[in-house]
Formats: sequence, structure tokens, C-alpha cells
Amino acid sequence: MPIPQQLQTMHFQVIAPPELETTVKGTLTTLFRNVDFTEGRILEVTSIENSDGIYTAVKLDGCDYVWELMDREINSPIYNQEDWRKRVKERVRLGVQTLICQEYGIPFSPWGILTGVRPTKLVHRLLDRGFSSTQIQYLLTTVYHLAPSRQQLLLDVAIRQRPFFLGNVNNPVSIYVGIPFCPTRCSYCSFAAYPLDTHQRFVPGFMQALFSEIQAIGQLLQELGVRVQTVYLGGGTPTTITGGYLRQMMELLNFYFQADQCAEYTVEAGRPETLTEETLLILRHYGVQRISINPQTMHDRTLKKLGRNHTAEDVRAAFARARDVGFAHINSDLILGLPGENVDDFADTLREIIQLAPDNITVHSLALKRASQFGQAVDQLNLQQDIAQAMADLAQQNLKAVGMLPYYLYRQRFIVSDLENIGYAMPGAESIYNIQMMEERQTIIGLGGGAITKLISPDLTVVRQANPKCPATYTQQIQQLIAAKKCQIRQYLDV
Repeated sequence: MPIPQQLQTMHFQVIAPPELETTVKGTLTTLFRNVDFTEGRILEVTSIENSDGIYTAVKLDGCDYVWELMDREINSPIYNQEDWRKRVKERVRLGVQTLICQEYGIPFSPWGILTGVRPTKLVHRLLDRGFSSTQIQYLLTTVYHLAPSRQQLLLDVAIRQRPFFLGNVNNPVSIYVGIPFCPTRCSYCSFAAYPLDTHQRFVPGFMQALFSEIQAIGQLLQELGVRVQTVYLGGGTPTTITGGYLRQMMELLNFYFQADQCAEYTVEAGRPETLTEETLLILRHYGVQRISINPQTMHDRTLKKLGRNHTAEDVRAAFARARDVGFAHINSDLILGLPGENVDDFADTLREIIQLAPDNITVHSLALKRASQFGQAVDQLNLQQDIAQAMADLAQQNLKAVGMLPYYLYRQRFIVSDLENIGYAMPGAESIYNIQMMEERQTIIGLGGGAITKLISPDLTVVRQANPKCPATYTQQIQQLIAAKKCQIRQYLDV
């Protein structure tokens, strides 16, 4: 859903079949930041199913226009009963979104009625069932109402991802390690990230708890004969951990998960000021193949607004040190739509980063989560949402020109211009972990603060188990957490 243009609370009363009330209300909450359903304009939804198909009507009191649609295409033999049930809700979403957007002057999303984080999963499910690209494009157009550009993007990304899917979702697995500490907290951040200046005292206890979790889960996977395909250290900023603690963590990851022998070993360094020569040498010594150096922007004035205590020159210096140490695979994260930046500013950042020659660039569209500083002050930011699409187009054109192709994407709530986040990579430099994590085609075991374990069943259903975000809570609860996690992993992986 986009960063809303209207920030005041909107009031609606919903009249709909009981099984569709949640769908109606959910659609409204994707269009407005705050919605109250106890009073206000009456929104009435009718849905009738018969041998002809599905009839849907949506009307709003005080509005002369009534949205109506008779869907006969759902009678095609390619659909099953579950498809029919979903189509009823899809038609309701389309009707509500179309009517409300017209009534309140809200631009219709380029993503149509798709509001989930992982729109590529829809395409993968259809490909799994044998649907052709032509059939998928028809559904994306007539049922989900995606703009042509988003249809092509989804198909391109999905087809690029398919070769990375494995026959067994539970062997091998991937390992995620969450380090919930950062040099400072960025204004846009809503993740588990605790500034070192206020949380340094929690580091020793947290690291000892993490070592215990690595050992316990590593021993279990070895006992079960489960291999590890990728290891990914995220956070937070993993490279806030330095020296002896960093060495000990890497030793344990190599011993219990053979991280240095995995198909992919990544550390999301993120903040360039943390990438000292000593830290880079440690990472290389223990077999890390890929790192991130994430400027977000190459304009110092914006970095200061974001609460990042590095400069554009620090980014250049970090790249030089990483290259000198021997890192070939580097990702850089950029954010488009930052407050105070225009298209020329973003073009400058793109040009500078391309010159530094990372083989992965992830372009994020600014998302204002409620838990972030920006999200709590959205009405004061004066965002220029109308230029975000121009920035996204510029990124696509420039990265394509240097040979980078989109290989994974995801969306967020309250995202500028209702856009998306896209990972671009040189062919052959795609991150396996990013694909597996986003498409949920492989079990990922999360260790550390705020890490989420995702256990995938052969039918691709997902069971999630989250570690505490707070480092103090994680440290205090580590033994109970380990016991519960081992039990759950055994249940899913001991086959």
C-alpha cells in the first residue's frame, strides 16, 4: 500500500456477507492510514454465485456510481473450487478499490489489487500448476489489474528465479543470523536495530547466548544429516561486532554449519564506517564471499537527516578497502523517494554507485513504517511521491544499461508511490539466500536477535517462529528458546 495522501481517520460502515467483511475492511485499510468502522459512509457489497459465474456489486452512499461485474471466466475448467473461493474475494477487492479510488481521487495502484509482500509467489504458484505465460498475463490483467510494466517485471523475475528452486525444501536449508545492533538508528528504520551508544552493555551477554544457539542448532542439523546451502548474517549491522567476538562467531558458524564451504556466505555489513581493514580481513579469513555496503544515498545532507553517521566519502573508502582485501561480490542498497531529494539527486547517487561497480544493487522505495521515526512524523516530511516512479524508471534503465537484471522483489506497507523494492544483479551474481528467503521455497533457520525461522512443508505452507528482538530478552530466554526450536525443527526436518 502507498504512503497515504490522506492522513486523517476515515469513517465507513460496511455492509457485506459475513465471510467477506474482512476482505472489505482490509481493502479500505490499504487505501487509508487510519480507518474507523463504527460510523460514517455506508459501503455495501453484494456477491452472488450461480451457474453463470460470480456477480459482484459495490456501492457507497452519496456516490452515484455503482461498480458491477459478472465474472464468467471463472467457469473455465482450469480452475478448481479453491480458485473459485479466492476469485469471490478478488472481485470484492477490485470493486472496493476501484470505487473508493474514484470517489476520493486516489491513484489506482500499478500493482492493482495485489497488496502482499511477495507478489511473485502468485506467479510461481500458477507456473507450478502449468499455466502458460499468456494465461498468467491474462489473469494479471483482468483479475488483478496490474499495470503492464508490473506484469512483465513479475514474469521476468519469476522465470529468473525458477532455476534456483530445489527439489527438497528441507535439505539443504539456509541459516540466518540476526545481529540486532547498529551504530545509530536510521530515521526510516523499523527493524530490530539497537544503537550501540545505548545498548553496548548488552553485547557480551547477547553474543554468549548466540554462541549457545549456534552450537545447539548446529549439532541438531548434523545429527539429522541436514546440509546448509547458504549462511546470511543480517540485522541490524553484523559488523558492529568486532575483534574476538567476531572471530569466535565465525569459527562457530564454520564448525557447525560449514559456512565457509556453503554455496553462499554473506555478511550484510551495511554501514560503511564499520568496515575497518581488520574486520574485512576477519571476514575474508573465515570464508565470507559476499558483503553489503549500503550508502542509501550519496548526498551527505540527506545522510545526516537519516541519522547515519557516515559520509559519501566513507562509502568510497569502504569499497576500496573491500576490493583491496579481495571481495568480488558486493551489494549496495539505495533508497528512492528520500525526503528532500529530487530525481537529479537520485541520478547522482546511481551514477556514483555504478562507478564503484558492485555486482548487486538493491533499490528500495521509501517505506514509512509506524515504528520508524519518519513513520511517526509522515505529515511533516513533505514527500514528493509524484517523482518516485521517475526515480524507479531511472534505476531500471541505468542498471539494465550496465548489464544488471532484476532477480527478486518485494513490497511493503506505506511505500512511496505504491512501488516495490527490487534486487538487481549481474547474471551469475544473484543472491541465492535472497531468492529462497523471499519466495519461501526453502526452510530458513533464524538464529540471534529478531531472527525468524521459517519451516517450509512440501506443500509450501510456512510455519514461523520468531526470536525476541530485544537483546536482553533474547539473552534471558535463550535456553527455553533453544529447547522449543529444537523440538520444532525435529518435527519438520527429521524425515
